[in-house]
Amino acid sequence: MSTVTDALLDVLADAGVRHVFGVPGDAVNAIVDGIRRSDRLTFVHVRHEEAGAFAASAQAKLDGRLAAVVGTSGPGAVHLLNGLYDAAKDHAPVIAITGETETGLLGTDAHQSIDQPALFADVAVFSQRIVHPGQLPVLAVEACQAALSTPGVAHLALPANIAQQDVATMDHGVVVRREPRTVPADEDLAGALRLLEGAEAPVVLAGIGVRDAVPELLEFADRLGAPIIKTLRGKDLFADDHPLTVGGLGLLGTRAAVNAMSGCDLLVMLGTDFPYRDFYPDGVPAIQLDLARGRIGRRYPVQVPLVGHAKPTLTALLERIERREDRSFLEDAQQDMHRWRRWMRHLETNVSRPIKPEHLAAVAGSLLTDDAIVTLDTGTVTAFVARHLAIRDGQQLTLSGNLASMAFGLPAAIGAQLTFPDRQVVAMVGDGSFTMLPSDLITAVELELPITVVVFDNRKLGLITVEEEAEGFADQQTSLPACDLAAIGEAFGAEGILVEDPGDLEPALRQAYTSARPTVVDVLVDPDELIIPPRIELAQALGFAEAKVKEFFGVGQREGGFDALLDPLR
Repeated sequence: MSTVTDALLDVLADAGVRHVFGVPGDAVNAIVDGIRRSDRLTFVHVRHEEAGAFAASAQAKLDGRLAAVVGTSGPGAVHLLNGLYDAAKDHAPVIAITGETETGLLGTDAHQSIDQPALFADVAVFSQRIVHPGQLPVLAVEACQAALSTPGVAHLALPANIAQQDVATMDHGVVVRREPRTVPADEDLAGALRLLEGAEAPVVLAGIGVRDAVPELLEFADRLGAPIIKTLRGKDLFADDHPLTVGGLGLLGTRAAVNAMSGCDLLVMLGTDFPYRDFYPDGVPAIQLDLARGRIGRRYPVQVPLVGHAKPTLTALLERIERREDRSFLEDAQQDMHRWRRWMRHLETNVSRPIKPEHLAAVAGSLLTDDAIVTLDTGTVTAFVARHLAIRDGQQLTLSGNLASMAFGLPAAIGAQLTFPDRQVVAMVGDGSFTMLPSDLITAVELELPITVVVFDNRKLGLITVEEEAEGFADQQTSLPACDLAAIGEAFGAEGILVEDPGDLEPALRQAYTSARPTVVDVLVDPDELIIPPRIELAQALGFAEAKVKEFFGVGQREGGFDALLDPLR
């Protein structure tokens, strides 16, 4: 015989869970004690359940394995939701176990009781309450299967009196952790080949769904002579300096990508659900490859749907595609990208004071190890890292993609470092995001995790400022009071380094990156530095040039001079 808790934890361990993030509480004490007795699971005591859910979500995004969180009844369960929505929106497999009021008190408005089935109905693809020991281990297996197969969030509510009851020991079978490799129907592959053969200017939009098929992706694009646009979640698919890529798309993307989209005659979407319709081409036929048929065509009209896994699908297409001799469309895109990179280099090498966020992102990226993991927060920091941190092969980057929640970076770094203890982990965050959920820096200190938190400290909610001004509103309620975040890091037991001078930036980052302790590098950056869209009107470009180029670079002081800086904007 074993207890319901033991049976549940055995299934989680067999499903690939290694860490369980949470905060102890009376309704989950049996679970926490069961983890203490387990030799296969580790309980990670976070300071806030939201941080625990973010950490679990990051683990699942980075390695695809099932991650787990625990929350006690009432507020503990509620606190999990934002991190769980992050996992759900980015299709990361996470299971949430919540304690609940004893079964005899369900529905009586007991202390800390809430309607958990209603609470988790939207975020979870599977949500059940365990009300009898006989439901285990089958219900636990179903929950894990649902989280892994969707992938998404599964939820089990476990009343405190059920958790400690005995359950007959039985073989729960195998939790399926590997999916069969599926290939689209032959007629759909044939339809895709017809469009590919007839296209003269194809472009590939690649997302996170093609992660397991990067060599095939690159060979596919090379044979077609097609530039590759990477979504932000797909930024780490391959190096940013690869000759086939023209960067990202959207407000954080490149002008070269915008031009490639507007000039293409065929759009090939591979493993992406890119949501911003304004950046798609007009009236161009499209092929879309996705594992979920429900995502096919919901962003852009699709002529040929390919439902299947990326690797076998691209392999099947490559068997029938010859290398295109006409490379003119790709070469034009590469020239656009060369001009864009030249402009970015002007921004990144500006060493004036206050420190420019473009310079910070470029330097911070250049000093990373070849297998580093970057956890990226939401805000202007997202834009500066997306454009100016050059990812190399072997590195990984993860962020709160579709939910775009602030406060993801620090807890995500904790989850990443626990998953990959031998790799460098760096969180890139804004001061608004860091101060929203800083308490789990204590968790990193307690666990002796050598993470680095690089704060782009502009003392404002910069992205909100941009949004307010773009919509014609006054800039209001976006300023943040000056706060020594390095000192806060030290108060929490971490190392803290305050950087105000550009000359101190590289030594500070080197010190942080090589420290064996958690380190907060608080970098005061220019609060007035603009996020320039990839394509703007000439009048806006001239205004930017007059206000910024002369101030920061000096006309004629750099290669190409004034015209070289304006060229990518035209």
